[in-house]
Amino acid sequence: MSRLPPLTRDKLSSPEQQSGHDELSELAGKAFGDKFIWKRKDGAMVGPFPALIGAPEAGVDMIKLVGKLATIPGLPADAKETAILSTGAHYKALYELYAHGNVAAQTTGLFTEQVEQICDGKKPEGLNEGCSVAYDIAKHLSSIPGPLPKDLWDRSTKALGKDGTLALVHYVGMYAYTCIILNAMDAPVPKDDE
Repeated sequence: MSRLPPLTRDKLSSPEQQSGHDELSELAGKAFGDKFIWKRKDGAMVGPFPALIGAPEAGVDMIKLVGKLATIPGLPADAKETAILSTGAHYKALYELYAHGNVAAQTTGLFTEQVEQICDGKKPEGLNEGCSVAYDIAKHLSSIPGPLPKDLWDRSTKALGKDGTLALVHYVGMYAYTCIILNAMDAPVPKDDE
């Protein structure tokens, strides 16, 4: 059970939290649709959302930032999801791996076995260069202190361009932040009947 259990809108403690719930629900619905469970049948939001609702000003801005990152050109969906899953695997953030494993399976050309290997912290064979460098950069930034090596930066700008590389780095940072929140909450993977 999460340390911040999901609450229905009527059980939230303030009008600001209720407003945050409404705005986050609308943003999440547009971004994620039915790709994974982010809201229970009773309307309580799961995953990182209880923490975001708990501090609604920051939580709403965080989700809006994720939307703004999507406007940076140059990062294909498969490379983006590879980076997100590689980051999630480093942090062992179960909800993140569940959610973005579903997104990757439904919206990219990554094979199920590749998604599973990335979630297990292993670089799969057969990745295109964009996904390969996205995996390597996410793995490096998540686990090795200090600057990103020049050869990784150069590989990324060759494969993804400067904008794609900047988007990649932003996504790794954003999802490291998300994974830390999920792990602090001990956010579980939801059950299908929720």
